[in-house]
Amino acid sequence: MAMREKVAWIAVTTSLVIFGWYFWSAWADFAARQLDGDILFWRFLWCFGIALVIMLPAAIIAARLGGQAFDPPADEMEVRIEAISNRFGLALLEILLVTIVLASKWITDIARADFTLDPVGATAIMLVNLILFVTAFAAVVREIIVIIQYRRYA
Repeated sequence: MAMREKVAWIAVTTSLVIFGWYFWSAWADFAARQLDGDILFWRFLWCFGIALVIMLPAAIIAARLGGQAFDPPADEMEVRIEAISNRFGLALLEILLVTIVLASKWITDIARADFTLDPVGATAIMLVNLILFVTAFAAVVREIIVIIQYRRYA
């Protein structure tokens, strides 16, 4: 297995577990009508830090155990795989960001109805978390495409 594919597996697995939990907890806070921007901010930073602390050593260990270079120079196939995954990942991100912009009126209406004490703050928290979610989702899809491409050419 190529080092880049190993890194993609590590990224997908770690992201799904850690950020899956984060977005599940953010959704639970929203459903309970208890959005707190400070709590979500620090929760996100903790999740980001934990993901970094897991992913980097895991990639180094995978390289060491596989007898591979940690960051080898890309060959033609790897460049093509990166280009394909970047094209799809960025297109997905663009579509999802535009969707959030188009849905912002609907999100504002939800905040006004459900968070009457601070609808502006709730709108901001919801929009920021939606942007974080679509960014994470596009990144995971991009890494999944990397894995699929490596499996296809392997």
